Amino acid sequence: MLPQLAVSAKILCLLMVVICGAVPSVFRQSRLYSQCSHMYVNVYPNGTVMARSDGNDQPNLTISSRFSLELLIYSPIQDMYLCFNRSRLVGRRLTRFQAEKQPNCLFKEEFVDGYNRYRLANNKNRYIGFNRRGMQLRRGKNNVPERMHKCFSFMNEAHDFDINRHNSMLANTKWRSQRRRPPAQNSIKPPCRGVRHHHARHQRRRNCEGT
Repeated sequence: MLPQLAVSAKILCLLMVVICGAVPSVFRQSRLYSQCSHMYVNVYPNGTVMARSDGNDQPNLTISSRFSLELLIYSPIQDMYLCFNRSRLVGRRLTRFQAEKQPNCLFKEEFVDGYNRYRLANNKNRYIGFNRRGMQLRRGKNNVPERMHKCFSFMNEAHDFDINRHNSMLANTKWRSQRRRPPAQNSIKPPCRGVRHHHARHQRRRNCEGT
């Protein structure tokens, strides 16, 4: 009887945790590398968000996921959460509880062609994006030309990730694979050799034709 009560108590506790939303979050210390500016997203003391950092202030962002798979993007250096206002993305000094209650601070993560994209959880057209100068794209995805959609893409890197080391490893791997590739076989067929028997003239023709 006692083991059954213990199991029932554990199940009840788990149900209370789920109902109350007290599910522990998963944290990732990250750097978002813009595919257009070729620099990192950073938050400045006045709340301005740009992709113009060289990454020396690593890690500059913390991405935490909730039970509903919605994300909060936080700058531990500035103690700010990334949120959209009416026109642009800004850093806001909020508590985590306050940020979770703000729809404009909750994001969804997408994976497109090997890169990460981040949009508002409640708006499929509002993405985080930066142009070649690291300035924000203030128009929605549907209002941006197709050739600029890569500006919504990022490499989500761990804080100890080195882009130069990464590129060097890729180059070495490609060079080694090419070096180990076996030489191409000669595609020229050997000369046709027929049967030497005088009485097999028809057989010699079949062998030469390969039939």
